[in-house]
Amino acid sequence: MSLRANKLLKYLPLEIQYREIKALEETERQYLAAQVRGRLFCFGLSLVMAIVITHPRLNQWVETKLQLNPIASISFAKVTSDKPQESDKIAAALVNYARAHNWSLRTGETRYNIFYVQGMFPNGVSNDNAPNQFNDSRFLVEVNPTPRLIGAWDASVEPGNHYTKQPMNALGAAHIQVPGQYKAWRIGMHKNRELALVQVAPVDISRDKNRNGKADSGDLKQRALIGANQHSAHDQQLVDDASAGCPVGRTSKGHQEFMNYLQNDADYKVDKNLIFSTAFISVKDLKF
Repeated sequence: MSLRANKLLKYLPLEIQYREIKALEETERQYLAAQVRGRLFCFGLSLVMAIVITHPRLNQWVETKLQLNPIASISFAKVTSDKPQESDKIAAALVNYARAHNWSLRTGETRYNIFYVQGMFPNGVSNDNAPNQFNDSRFLVEVNPTPRLIGAWDASVEPGNHYTKQPMNALGAAHIQVPGQYKAWRIGMHKNRELALVQVAPVDISRDKNRNGKADSGDLKQRALIGANQHSAHDQQLVDDASAGCPVGRTSKGHQEFMNYLQNDADYKVDKNLIFSTAFISVKDLKF
């Protein structure tokens, strides 16, 4: 209460003075209570956001519930310092793994190498690789001469719940065997709906006979041409019917970016029948 208000108040009848003082005290109490509630709310919200951000599984659940798009695509600039960017640490780990296993790598400007990493988000954070989730990553890497990450998109290399429970083959849904590198895809149309990488040569697969969404050691293994095209899931939040064993990027926009890069690949510009190799790696095997 101001000094002037105090001076004026003393000239009022005692009953009115009492009521005014009580009213002012109540207003101050309400103001202080509102401040405390506001501070507690901000603290609680900050705590919840910190937990969500640092816990990949919870982070993905929140994104699904709020219909958010988690890291649809990332494009990275060249390294300009002696300390590599986080993106190029991922690129270096992928290339080192490929070289350690004598896999083929295309080198030079705008010659892109395709990698999928199972159980890792595009920002390099690992996860529990739960079935029916877009918890894998699709990467493009240029080696010129050092590895550089060109793009990263959320993806799935495993069939969704729909084809796991109702497989197109009686022996079970197909899982491309990881790790592995396969020279088996050419640019073409997926079901006459969108530009994609169309499988044109056999790859190693496992048939999920247990219908559990995982590639188990007891599953049937074979080398087959199964139409495992690299296409998009058209922005679905869960894999579901988007894949029967195809490596798919979650978003349409991210898939278009992926295909735009491949159409501008130096070797593809020379040979439109170029067959692209694709490497599949489990995050547990990568060393950063």
